[in-house]
Amino acid sequence: MSFAALSRRELLKAIAVAPLTGPFAGERDGAPSQRPTASSRLQVGIMSRHLQWTTAEEAIEVAKTAGFETIEWTVRPGGHIPPERVARELPRVVELTRKAGLSVPIITTAIQDASSPYAEAILAAAKEAGVQFYRCGQYFRYDYTKPIAPQIDALKPRIASLVPLNQKYGLTWLYHTHSGTGNIGGNVWDIWGAVKEFDPAYVALNYDVGHTTIRGGNGWEEAARVAMTHIRGVGIKDPRWQRSGDGRWTPEFVPIGEGMADLTARFSVFKSGGFSGPVIVYFEHHNLLGTDVGTWTLPMPKAEFIAIIKQDLDRLRDSMRAAGAI
Repeated sequence: MSFAALSRRELLKAIAVAPLTGPFAGERDGAPSQRPTASSRLQVGIMSRHLQWTTAEEAIEVAKTAGFETIEWTVRPGGHIPPERVARELPRVVELTRKAGLSVPIITTAIQDASSPYAEAILAAAKEAGVQFYRCGQYFRYDYTKPIAPQIDALKPRIASLVPLNQKYGLTWLYHTHSGTGNIGGNVWDIWGAVKEFDPAYVALNYDVGHTTIRGGNGWEEAARVAMTHIRGVGIKDPRWQRSGDGRWTPEFVPIGEGMADLTARFSVFKSGGFSGPVIVYFEHHNLLGTDVGTWTLPMPKAEFIAIIKQDLDRLRDSMRAAGAI
């Protein structure tokens, strides 16, 4: 579908088909409910980018040994599951994950709109495998030589082009709030302006605690509360600021509990908003981020790697427990 060809009528049709009444709006037309039940609890996962140095089978073993409950598999060029092989590989990998006792509520893709390569093939395979969310691992970008506000409005037709596909396959597209220079979304307010009118059963946010801390500092709460109706996934990192040799202040990610992110406060807000989506920890310290798709060679013994990721997981769960979120 060409989003440039969307008429105003088609755009308005794709935008929320009923008024939002709270954080659980969108539970209709067969869309998966996001409302927590009495027995539900937030499960915590790891993105397979950080396990790129090994096979899917060993990645599952490592994630389970460290204590994670879910895996966010990468379904993009260079990831564990190449998009051109998604129909065969995604169901196979998801089945292996579930047989090990872990779940796969979310995958990472390169899908920005309906014209993205393999978009429908990925969604069809995700539906078959029982995946509920797919994250956009590529970000919309600002052109700082042009006015900003029109660029936010210009995203709406692109996002709208995904709604029919998401309705067809019963999936939710999550946009990641990344703080990198030129990326749209890190301060939440900008991307909120683009997604707020869409039904969150189909278009929502993957709220990254680390990146929103970098952009918002201690002023993160208002944006989080405003966007709460559309926060369906949460990414976990802990940042701090450091002064470089030339005197500039730059952010770096550190182990959980050693940075500026108040995770207990964040999960108190998430709990008050009824959040029930996936929680994924991303590791960008100890040289675990690696290349654009992950570290291809583990730079340490496997036992040391597991100890590092388990420490972050344990500290996160302590914060979640303090907030009454688990």
